[in-house]
Amino acid sequence: MEMVIGTLSNDKIYKELFEQHDDIKLALTVSELDKHNKTFTVDINALLIDGNHKHQHELGKATEQYPDIPIFYKLPDGIDRDEAQQIQYFCSAYKVKTLPPNLSPREVTDKMYNQLKTELTIASKQTVVLYGTHSGAGVSTTTFNLAESISSQVNEKVLVLSLNAWDPSDYFFEYKGKFLNDLKVDLQTKSLTPNLLERSVHKHKNFYHLAGNRDIKLQRFYQIEEIEHLLDIAKKTFDLVLIDGGTHFDTAVAAETLVSSDLRFIVTTQEDKGYRGYFPHVFEQLLEPAGVKKSEFMLLINRYNPNISLISEKDLEDEMNISRLATIPDMAELGPVAVRQKELLYNVAKGEYKKNIDIVSNLIISETKLSIKDQDIDKNPGLFGKLFTNRKTAGVGR
Repeated sequence: MEMVIGTLSNDKIYKELFEQHDDIKLALTVSELDKHNKTFTVDINALLIDGNHKHQHELGKATEQYPDIPIFYKLPDGIDRDEAQQIQYFCSAYKVKTLPPNLSPREVTDKMYNQLKTELTIASKQTVVLYGTHSGAGVSTTTFNLAESISSQVNEKVLVLSLNAWDPSDYFFEYKGKFLNDLKVDLQTKSLTPNLLERSVHKHKNFYHLAGNRDIKLQRFYQIEEIEHLLDIAKKTFDLVLIDGGTHFDTAVAAETLVSSDLRFIVTTQEDKGYRGYFPHVFEQLLEPAGVKKSEFMLLINRYNPNISLISEKDLEDEMNISRLATIPDMAELGPVAVRQKELLYNVAKGEYKKNIDIVSNLIISETKLSIKDQDIDKNPGLFGKLFTNRKTAGVGR
């Protein structure tokens, strides 16, 4: 990711030093904060405030202008330990990171750059996208059931973004949030904030969901910059972002999700129109010329039926030339019934369905380094747990 860094200082050397790093696209330096508007004319990814020239009371104005980016305050040179402690308290109150005093400009820029890179690396793998080989492959169903599986196991916040502009996917449960098209102006003006996104989504049990576009006139009118802005804010607000990418690859939405995603899945079925019809043409005419490789995807075979008249798992994997991660069985009428009852299939189905959804979930949890919740001792208390439970039930020790 290329970064743009802003610096509030009277020392122009910071621009030159920051731009010596390959992945810093631009560094801008100003001597004063604008009192009425954002100080920098372009979006910045981080801000450095030089304490040698700017008092810590500038932090309040800075955090009001730039509430969603990391802000660093370089402590003034020559201060004693008590002064440094007081300034650090002040910075902590505004959630501003501090850099030690008495550092050279090069040491300041290197230290700040290394911290930013570390944070970006830790949070780098947090966007997972699922696409379908054809309409009806089951991308939305699979995405929601993965979200249910993952969110029930981990401590972190999980968001589902429905970015299929042809399907808002608001019918799997009682949805009470906003829709993608409701945020169109905020995306266009790049004014979406974590707080606004959190107010816009719907929480379903353990995960969150932003429903997709339901304005037919806007289906092809989302721009790459708008989706990039949405994903940037989503990643700042949630720990894992699961994207329902739909099946239309010739849109700005698909282009940006391909670029921004860390793990990519292709969902298909045993229907010829998917693996032999639509997707091969999409790959040859759109994805391959753009430098996308099949090895960048993992294959999920959905609604699999072992009937010998249909293509087998192995043959389907060979036909697609994409490595298969899991085969999700056909649950017949149980799928439509679950949607009708506003319940996710993961909570209704048993056996092989849940097992294979969990296989995919385990990979995502591992690759995104999410933390597993502590197990409830009452669910599997073991010998000592049972003894303790029995003692409590009998009133022992009261």
